[in-house]
Amino acid sequence: MNKGDFVSLLKLLADGWTDKEYGLVASQFTEDVFYSDPRNYTFRDRGSLLAFFEDDDGLPQSCTFHNSIFDEERQLGVAEFTYVGTYRYHGTAWIELRGDKIASWREYQHISDKEWDEFWQR
Repeated sequence: MNKGDFVSLLKLLADGWTDKEYGLVASQFTEDVFYSDPRNYTFRDRGSLLAFFEDDDGLPQSCTFHNSIFDEERQLGVAEFTYVGTYRYHGTAWIELRGDKIASWREYQHISDKEWDEFWQR
């Protein structure tokens, strides 16, 4: 995967979460994915991850990736995001790829009512 592919993957994920196409989103992860927010949850397989995505409280969802960096040699990317569903989260995800699938996703996020720019107070 190269930087352009990584950006396209992020767009697919954001659009999929926003459109509630959770099966499509989950299919971008390996069967043995490690997906974690170390303070809140950890999933170690795609089926459990899909169930987590589908448990959306019936609320509209939206995801925006703001910035990303991709190391092609290491197949490692990082992206800043805002996710709105049950709460508004601003955070960072560290994303390791195996082939064209996400093998590891480590996110660190904060709940905030603020918009992205206000949250960061640039």
